[in-house]
Amino acid sequence: MWVSGMRSALVVIDAFVALTAIGGGVALAAGLEANRFPLDWLQGTPFHSYLIPGLILAGVVGGSAAVAAVVTLRAPRAGGLVSVLAGVILMGQITGELVLLNQPAWSAVEVFYFALGLVMVALGLFVWRA
Repeated sequence: MWVSGMRSALVVIDAFVALTAIGGGVALAAGLEANRFPLDWLQGTPFHSYLIPGLILAGVVGGSAAVAAVVTLRAPRAGGLVSVLAGVILMGQITGELVLLNQPAWSAVEVFYFALGLVMVALGLFVWRA
């Protein structure tokens, strides 16, 4: 029962991260977040617009979390490892964002998603070892 609950929690978190990363990445790439993410934050980065960062957010972060959710449903042990990878990717994306962007400070959203990445890693390891 305990393992089943942990696996269910992992699937829900993976799916939540997938949906929000895909939606946020598409919005970012389409320029719908221009009021929240000014172009001057990109100065000193390899990017001149949010198109590529948005596609990375949707495809890499959202895609890995979506794959993790599906694999965890179908093959829990393997899904645990895929969830660990997706969590590391999420934390890497947040870290890269904080290092590269010229934003004034960390936001609560970044802290929240970094924490979700940590939870994905912890639960993924638990499900994999169970």
